[in-house]
Amino acid sequence: MTLLLIIIKYSYLMGGKMIKKLFIVFITSIFSLVSFNAFAKTTVTWWGETNADRDPVFQAKLVDAFNASQNEIELVMEFKEGLNDILRTAMLSGEGPDIVETPGPSYVKEYQEAGLLQSMQGYSSQYGWEDKLLPWSYQAGVFNGEFYSAPKTFETMIMLYNKTLFEENGWSVPTTLSEYEDVASKIKAAGMNVFAYGSTGWQPTHEHLAGMYLNSYAGPDNVYKALIGEKKWTDPEFVGAIELLRKHMVDDGYWSGSLENYYALGWDDFHAMFSTRGAAMMTIGTWTFRSTIDAFANTPDEWDWAPFPVLRDGGDDPAYLLALGDTISINASSDTDAAATVLNWVFNNKAIVMDMAADFNFGEFVVPLNVTADDIREDVAPQIKRYLAEFADATGKGNYGYTTWTFFPSDPGVHIWKDMEVVWAGDISVEDYMYDHQKMWDKARDKGELLPVGAR
Repeated sequence: MTLLLIIIKYSYLMGGKMIKKLFIVFITSIFSLVSFNAFAKTTVTWWGETNADRDPVFQAKLVDAFNASQNEIELVMEFKEGLNDILRTAMLSGEGPDIVETPGPSYVKEYQEAGLLQSMQGYSSQYGWEDKLLPWSYQAGVFNGEFYSAPKTFETMIMLYNKTLFEENGWSVPTTLSEYEDVASKIKAAGMNVFAYGSTGWQPTHEHLAGMYLNSYAGPDNVYKALIGEKKWTDPEFVGAIELLRKHMVDDGYWSGSLENYYALGWDDFHAMFSTRGAAMMTIGTWTFRSTIDAFANTPDEWDWAPFPVLRDGGDDPAYLLALGDTISINASSDTDAAATVLNWVFNNKAIVMDMAADFNFGEFVVPLNVTADDIREDVAPQIKRYLAEFADATGKGNYGYTTWTFFPSDPGVHIWKDMEVVWAGDISVEDYMYDHQKMWDKARDKGELLPVGAR
């Protein structure tokens, strides 16, 4: 107002017309400023690992869809190469995106302990996020009693099988150890490998098998107790699990016919083996669905999947091994209200999440919401639709186990697969291998490196 009086006083000396012109300019400017401030949008940034195939889908179905849904927030997705390294540098300097995307819980723990992430507990209570996410996925993001991250992806280990081949030979999909070893003998007698799989290009495939045997033989309850320190990895049930895996891999040649073949095969090789009846089954994660569909596209055979069998007497139903991929959190230095609004929009739009998951072949952005078959697009392959619905139902009821790459801290997580080759070579006993493993767990526990594991 003082400025207005000065303008009027100055303009009066120059004549009335000037007063009128300057008054109009002043009033127009004031209204422009008010209008700009009233309608300016809050920008929320989200960094993701760049991928030529995925980036346009994220932009159109997530970013553009959110921005079109309201007028207060502008979501900006920045796609970057080498995201993990860039993110770490930015976060440590007090910068980075508003929505923080990490490769998994171990990264969340690191950032959370450094005070770089905002607790989302208040937003979770406000918006009811705990009811929207599957229970196990919510608990995996709870650190020191506060909710810090939500899964962006999830996966599990399954057993794929050639459905046509099984029907032709009258083989039943195994659910117990005796059924498993019986059908394996029949498959070998028919001149085929039991499983197609190999570690060329990705040595940690060993832990995929180790995790299945630990959970299927020792049982998820015992694995859980070992994770929280109530049991030792040297206990008989865990030693027995790894010994059975050694027998099936080395002595029986279940995977690709021999240990040597298993070491020599890569992704394309074992998919080709499976789709051309070189093997009757394949043990792998759900990240392979699209590749399996493509591999069988030019064959007359059909494929399907089943949970890995229970390998212990008196065991419950086969369990789904929980595995988290990327996680999403909120930067401690961001406008947390706006970032939380974006996440809440995601958690409340199952149709968009499932649509994107379908476009990404269910290897990206499979946010573990409470979904049913009705939430999944009609054009999705029936095997995938059944998996998503059954996984959500089973794990929602507590029927699940634990993958090593999600719930094991760094050193034990590397040991479980890297030194497995020493066991298979016969250079160390299973007992000594598990003894070394337990020592690493003891050190990790003493250093506070254990990851959150929700109560069963």
